[in-house]
Amino acid sequence: MKVIVVGAGLAGLTSARLLQEAGVEVVVYEKSDGIGGRVRSDTVEGFTLDRGFQVFFTAYPAAQRQLRYDALDLRAFAPGALIAQGDRRHTLADPARDPEALLPSVLTGIVTPLDKWRTWRLSGEVGAKPLSALLDGPDETTERFLKRRGFSPLFVENFIRPFFGGIFLDRSLQTSARVFQFCWKMLAEGEASLPARGMGALAQQLADGLEIRLESPVSSLSSLDADALVVATEAPEAARLTGLSTPTGAVGVTTLYFAGKVPLWQGKRLLLHANQDPVVNHAALLTNTIPEYAPNGECLLAAVVLGVPEQDDEALFAAALADLHRMFMGDRSAQSALATYRPLRAYRTPYAQFAQPRGVATTLPGTVTALPHTYFAAEFTEASSIEGALRSGESAARVILAAHG
Repeated sequence: MKVIVVGAGLAGLTSARLLQEAGVEVVVYEKSDGIGGRVRSDTVEGFTLDRGFQVFFTAYPAAQRQLRYDALDLRAFAPGALIAQGDRRHTLADPARDPEALLPSVLTGIVTPLDKWRTWRLSGEVGAKPLSALLDGPDETTERFLKRRGFSPLFVENFIRPFFGGIFLDRSLQTSARVFQFCWKMLAEGEASLPARGMGALAQQLADGLEIRLESPVSSLSSLDADALVVATEAPEAARLTGLSTPTGAVGVTTLYFAGKVPLWQGKRLLLHANQDPVVNHAALLTNTIPEYAPNGECLLAAVVLGVPEQDDEALFAAALADLHRMFMGDRSAQSALATYRPLRAYRTPYAQFAQPRGVATTLPGTVTALPHTYFAAEFTEASSIEGALRSGESAARVILAAHG
């Protein structure tokens, strides 16, 4: 049996690898000059730049099945966050997982004591439920879910909007509460991390030993000769190739990388922006967590802007740098350090995720399509995440082996 996979993102690579391990002849066609889709890394002036800042949740079940964590050399961010509000930076963390953060987390007034208790209670509840239970039943928006659970506006505005806005790439919190609970469970049960060689290492590991034809766009599925076809592209391209309905709507993001000489803050926490009208939603001083991301003596800062602004790169870098200065108001050492930072590269990703509003799960297509011997392996069959991509790849391989075995 021969299978052709269209698309060398994580979903396509996962399905191809599982099929090949089962003895199937597999060829992967990829229209770009590299593998990984949105999970790629570049080397620029000795810096490792992921094509859009994102993190890897070690608790992902499919990732635990499909990836060798030891070979990835994962480096974890500290739980919680550093929150910029006004002229202060507040530490918010789970003292049970980070005892050193106990005192600053207790003393901060950025959230209420009841919010801390509700956070602990929610972590216990989602941890006690299997994923299937979290993803079943009626859905609602994340905003409505948090309000129903009693979280204060202070907590929502100062932590949830910037933190989960960075995960959903949307601060409105209109994303499905099912997606929110899944992400909360992953954060409660594992770590947010990065491979030491960049996020592209995920794809490189999955691709090992596969026949992949780069710069090989597919104009039509009818041009491909195989016993089964796996369409493993983004939703719009999958719709074009198959003529079938796929999820519409896209969420975009822009990542700006800066190189500097002096760390802006200490520790491995993300920096969230809780002030009004932010340009930068959140930032990561990557070299605090993975020094190998930069040449010796250099710092690498990722500043994330939600959406894809119309400004040119020069204007956007200037606006982000001004906003970073605002985030460090009152901190003379950080203000001085920012003077050493220079732009490296901007990554604009108009299609970073497909839209995931309330009720989206019931609208997603399945692995099996209406076309003969044609299957989907793409996150839009599951959820817009690394886990969704890997799980969809598993599903495609499983279905093909059952149908053609």
